[in-house]
Amino acid sequence: MVQTMQLTLKNLPRAVTLLVLIGAMVAALLMMPDIDPGQIREIVGRAGPAAVVLLVAVGIVVSPIPSGVVAIVAGALYGTWWGGGLTVLGAGLGASIAFTLSRWLGRDVLKGSSLPGVSFLVRARSQNTLMAVVFVTRLVPFVSFDAISYVAGVTPIAFWRFLVATVLGTMPVCFAFAALGAANGDAQHGTFLLLLSIGVTLLLPSAGLAIRALQRAFHALSPALAHRQ
Repeated sequence: MVQTMQLTLKNLPRAVTLLVLIGAMVAALLMMPDIDPGQIREIVGRAGPAAVVLLVAVGIVVSPIPSGVVAIVAGALYGTWWGGGLTVLGAGLGASIAFTLSRWLGRDVLKGSSLPGVSFLVRARSQNTLMAVVFVTRLVPFVSFDAISYVAGVTPIAFWRFLVATVLGTMPVCFAFAALGAANGDAQHGTFLLLLSIGVTLLLPSAGLAIRALQRAFHALSPALAHRQ
């Protein structure tokens, strides 16, 4: 018989809490009405800058609120730098909550699993590698921010490394969306800034990989070149 999970009396309450939390999140997603940008702008306009941070954080933990729209609204109301900064702060807060929930509720439970995918996530590996993976995925706006936060919680990455990689990796996209909102009526200018930022953020990891590939090739060829001399 294939053993898929080993639950002990110690981690059973965490497993039950995790299942309840997942059920509550699914219920919230199904029951929450659609939120349009006008509603978000009204909420932020009334509640102030703190609403930007809270909306982004809630959107990451539960996922019903589009963070990109919040960032655009924040840029329209508070400008590129303040709006982008508030969005980054909310992203860091939401990611930290998701990571902590996953780490506390899921990691110990999943450690006993013999499933290949799960055992791959929880096993020990280089902290630098894990930090780089989080950073690169944050740079790409099409990778699920929420999923990465929860998955990272069950890996052995240190919290401070996760947070630093998250904040640095989300800054370009957050400020790009805020710039789009700050452009307001000048949609063409805002779209240009957004596309430029996305292009740069996609170029950075590609350039890093290319540099590493060239370094490896150089080290591999060095002995042969030295021998020919």
